[in-house]
Amino acid sequence: MENAEIMLGRAIKIARINKQISQEKLAELVDITPTHLKHIESGHRNPSISVLFKLMRILQFSFDDLVFPEKTLPSINFQKAQLMLRECDEHQLDIIVATLGAMNPADKDHE
Repeated sequence: MENAEIMLGRAIKIARINKQISQEKLAELVDITPTHLKHIESGHRNPSISVLFKLMRILQFSFDDLVFPEKTLPSINFQKAQLMLRECDEHQLDIIVATLGAMNPADKDHE
């Protein structure tokens, strides 16, 4: 199993990239140096609890995947889709659900 620091760093980096935020901007938002953020993302340093919570709020990622490492982390595309879905209104979600249903006609339970 991969060590926790590397898993945490990877989750932070993926969430940052998905949000299209530079390391410098994220470091500024969290009130740490860009070098410190680079070390966190690489797994060489652990963030303090307050920094971790700031990162999670800004990047909108869940601690659940980190606490339960036996779960497989979703693919980058799945994580991107989750982030995009959070920003949709109800009408957009209706369209997306209908489109996905049309792509998978065998799944009649969701109609």
